[in-house]
Amino acid sequence: MNDGDRNIDSGSPTQAPTPQVGGLRVPPAFAGGLFALLVASAALALWVSQVPEAVPEALAAASPWVFLLFVTTFAIYRLALVRARRYPASKALFQIGTAVLFFMLLLPRARVAGDPDELGRLLRHGDPAVRSLAAEVVPHRPDGQRHARLLVEQLGDADARVRAAAHASLVALAGTDLGPPGDAEAARRWKERYP
Repeated sequence: MNDGDRNIDSGSPTQAPTPQVGGLRVPPAFAGGLFALLVASAALALWVSQVPEAVPEALAAASPWVFLLFVTTFAIYRLALVRARRYPASKALFQIGTAVLFFMLLLPRARVAGDPDELGRLLRHGDPAVRSLAAEVVPHRPDGQRHARLLVEQLGDADARVRAAAHASLVALAGTDLGPPGDAEAARRWKERYP
C-alpha cells in the first residue's frame, strides 16, 4: 500500500521540479506577465497595421521588435518548462515556431520603387510636411495621373503648404491652371477634370 501511494505521489504535479532559467526559479505569476506582453505587443502591431499614418514613425519601426521581445521571453519560458518536464517538447517547439513566423510577418516589407499604393499612403499621411512632399513628387512619377484625384482632395487641406503643392502638381499634370486652391469654382473645375 505504501509503494502504491509513493508511486501516485511521485507522478503528481506538485512533485514536478519548478522551471528554472539560468539557475533562477520562474514564478507562476511570470505566465501572467508574459500574457500581458503578448497582448501589448499584438495591440501595438495591430494599431500600426491598421492606421500607419497615425502612428509615430519611431513607434511603428519598434512594433516588430516589441513582439520579438515577447517571442524571446516566451521561448525561454517554454523551454524552461520542457526542461523541467512540465510541458511537451513538441508542443513547445510548435508554439515557438508559430510565434517566430508571426514575427517574420510583422517585419516591414521592401517596397518596389514606383509603388502607387506607397505614394497614396504618403499623400494621406498625418504629417503635413510628408503630404506636401508627396504632392510635389506626383507629376514626376510615370503614374502621376493616378494620383490626380488625391491632389484635388488636397486642394482643401488644412495646411497651406499642402494646398500649394497639390495645386502646382495639378497644373503640371493638366498642362493648364483651372484655378487656385481655396476657390470653390476652381475646386469644382478640378473635380470635373479628375473625377
